[in-house]
Parts: sequence; C-alpha cells; structure tokens
Amino acid sequence: MKKTVATTLALVFGLSMAGTVFAANPFADVPAKHWSYDAVQKLANAGIISGSGDGSYQGERTVSRYEMAAIISNAIAHADKANAADKALIDKLAAEYKSELEGLNVRLTKVEKKQGNIEFSGSFRERYEWTKVAPNSGIDSTALKTRVRLNMATQLSDDISFNARLHSESKKTSDDGSAYIDLAYLSGKLFDGVNFTAGRMVLPVGKGLACDTWHDWDGAKINFGNKVKVSAGTAKYHSDGWDSPNYAYADMNYAFTPNFDMSLAYFTDSQDFNEYKTKAIGFSYAFNKFVLKAEYGKNGAEVAKQANNGSEAKGWYSNLKYMGADGSKEHSYGVWVGYRKADRAFDPEWWGTPDATDVAGGRAALNDTKGLEYGFEYTVFKNGILTVQYNDMKDKNGTSPDGRRNLITSLSYSF
Repeated sequence: MKKTVATTLALVFGLSMAGTVFAANPFADVPAKHWSYDAVQKLANAGIISGSGDGSYQGERTVSRYEMAAIISNAIAHADKANAADKALIDKLAAEYKSELEGLNVRLTKVEKKQGNIEFSGSFRERYEWTKVAPNSGIDSTALKTRVRLNMATQLSDDISFNARLHSESKKTSDDGSAYIDLAYLSGKLFDGVNFTAGRMVLPVGKGLACDTWHDWDGAKINFGNKVKVSAGTAKYHSDGWDSPNYAYADMNYAFTPNFDMSLAYFTDSQDFNEYKTKAIGFSYAFNKFVLKAEYGKNGAEVAKQANNGSEAKGWYSNLKYMGADGSKEHSYGVWVGYRKADRAFDPEWWGTPDATDVAGGRAALNDTKGLEYGFEYTVFKNGILTVQYNDMKDKNGTSPDGRRNLITSLSYSF
C-alpha cells in the first residue's frame, strides 16, 4: 500500500486516544489514495506543518476526515510561512474539509471559553490642581500629576472571574511615583443568589457619602438581592499598614422604579480608632437627561463627637448632572452642579465622594466645609475626556476658603 499521511505525532495519538470525545460523532476514513495525503505531505516538507520529530509523516494507517481537518487547521494557522502555490493548496484542502473544519472550530471555541482569555486595558491621566492657601503659609498651591493604570481581567470558570490593576501616579518634577497593585480580587457566585468579592477591591458604600473609594481595600464582601440589593463586607485599607483599623459596612438599595432608587448605609471602623460610625440615607433619580443624587448622614464615633461638643457630626451632599461625556462618542459632554456641607470630623480620612486636592491636607473633603461644586466634562477625541471641576468652598462658619476653594482639571485617555 502506498505510504499514507497521518496527523502530527501528538495530534494523531491525542485524537485517536480521545475516543470518549469523538465517539458520538464518528467520521469516515479518508481513502488511502486520496490526494489530500500528498497535499499535506507537501506542506510538511515545506515546513508549514510539522509531523513527527524529524518533520515527516509516518504510518501505514488511514486517518479520519476529522483528523485530517485537524492537520489542515494547523496548516491554516501557519499560512504566513506559505508561498503562493502552498497557500492555494491550503485553500483547496480547506474547501475539501470545510464542514469538518467548522466542527473543529466549534469545539475549539468551547475549549477556549472554559480556559478563559486574559483581557488587557488601561488608562492615562494628566491632572492639574490649584488650591487657595493662606498667604505666606509655605504650602505649594499647585500640583501637576501623571497617572497610568493597566487593567487585567480573565474568566477563570463559569462562575468566577479575576481582576487586577497596576497603578502608578507621580507629581511633576518628582520620580517617586512607584507602581503597585491597587486592585487584585476574585469575584463571582458564592451560591445561588449570593455573589462575593475577595482580595484587594473597591469599596463603595451607599451613595458614596461615607465611603466611595475605588481601590486599595483588602478584604471581602458579599451581595445579594434583585430589586432590594444588599451588600456587606469588611476590609482594611492597605497603604495604612497592619496597624490600621478594620472597617465594616452594610448597605441596602431599593429600586422603586427603573429611574428612582433609595439607599441605607452603615460604615464603621474598629473600636481602637473610633473615627467612623456613620449612618446614611440617600437617593438617585434620573429624569429626561438629568440625574439628581443626594445623601445625608451622621457620624456618631467618639472622634466625631469630641470635635462637635458631644454631638454627632452631620454631613450631606447633592449633585445634579446633565448628560455626561461618553468616551466612545466624540463631542459628547456633561455638566453638573453640586452642594455639600459637613461638620468637623464627619469624614476624618476623607473616604467620601467629593473629589479633593492633596493640598492643605485634603480639606476640600467633607470636614468643616460648605459650598458649591461646578463641573464640566467633554470627549475631546475617542476615549479621551477633558474634565474641569471648581469647588467654591469655605469652612462651615463661612469665614475662610483657605484649603477648600480649588480647581481640578484633567485629561484622561482609555485604551
């Protein structure tokens, strides 16, 4: 009998041994003198596909059409090595085994989905900050920062995914912006109706008044519910070290309509620190092209009471936004105006929603402050958004804007 062509050594044995996989779909053998054997041998001789260790094909037995399709898929994957004549031969083989190749591709697609693919993305941001400071204070009123983030995401199984992010930010004229992992967490289905997140994660609580930070929390949380959504967890902020407090939270969100929902939230730290025992209630309402959001809270921790003559520290914010910049749509934009007011020590570590500058200890956060916030965002080019925000703030008594009145502008690009 004329010497026949088999599949690559590993593939022939792998496919021939995998009887349980293909038993339900047997294929007829390719006849011993079929032209495709010579065609595959020619491609092997050209180095486009590999056979046994010396690059040749061996064996006297015939192969199934499915096995032949597997060999041809190998040739297709290396078609960049082929000359014009060999490419024509690959096309001829592909046409001959079209249905088998389609079946093989379906199987390979299913295998790839089970194994998961790693997806990468990222963002770049250039940010300028100006803060009003007292004359002769010795504090630099401006800062220019560069931030780069690289994201990784993969589906580990049908129920579990993994996400991570590499973060680096540095001020201009400084090279101290070391890179570190600010997100690295598993998330998915814990059991029916209950999902979990564990690792270095985000920690938004309620509408963000008590805590709305999007990185660096080491801990775990669960969430469940459909119309009434409940979330609870515990975490430690990583950059503060192991001596930092443990935080715990719980919140509930109820959607009265698709456009209107309300939230209840509780956020507390460990007893040794006693900076947070914050209860908050908030809502979000979308109408026409506007979104109105607000939240009110009280902090009954010992530190907050000491700063307010034994009373709980109170704070609230509201924000009305029209439309919004969409990175995928050039020239889209959004504008907003907000108001916030807070007693001393309402948010000692400034975990809350308002965007504050680093100048003067972040006093634009929700501590001893009140005033208006104005913002504008615009998609300059695809995935590139320009944001301008001015915070016209003073201390709660309305006597000093130092450290509270500030301007923040940034240009961010996602890829």
